[in-house]
Amino acid sequence: MSGWTVAATMAAAAMSAMSAYQQSQAVAAQNRYKAAVARNNAITAQRNAEAIKERARLAENEARARIDPTKGTAKTIQAANGFLVDDTEDSTNTQLLADIAEAGEMDALRIRDQGKRDEARARIQGINFTAQAGLFDSAAGAAGDSAVLGAASSLLSGAAKSAAIIKDS
Repeated sequence: MSGWTVAATMAAAAMSAMSAYQQSQAVAAQNRYKAAVARNNAITAQRNAEAIKERARLAENEARARIDPTKGTAKTIQAANGFLVDDTEDSTNTQLLADIAEAGEMDALRIRDQGKRDEARARIQGINFTAQAGLFDSAAGAAGDSAVLGAASSLLSGAAKSAAIIKDS
């Protein structure tokens, strides 16, 4: 009778070891998948940062390109109203044109600043995704290591139970 009990105990230990191994392998595979997704997200975030940088550069240039036509329109309106448009530097008309140029440049600089903040945010997001991928890779490695240890532990436990059954019989 004890022979059957020993065989059943060893079979149960083997099944438990196989189950522990398969479960750890599944966890490792899941973590490898999550790491791959995080790496892809990091690539996407870096590409997004480059696109943000380019859009900001174009928007800044467009803002600057609008300054001269606006100054030209103001100068034309001043001339149409009978003002001397090429007056001294301290004249009201000259000061108005300088104010228009300054306001336009401020808009361009605000656009640049916002673009840099958005670009930095996207780059940080990419760095975070890369770090997350590293954590998932570590977890996958740990799960793979625990698969072997879990299986060995189950087998040793089964062997110890079988030895106890043999000793008691």
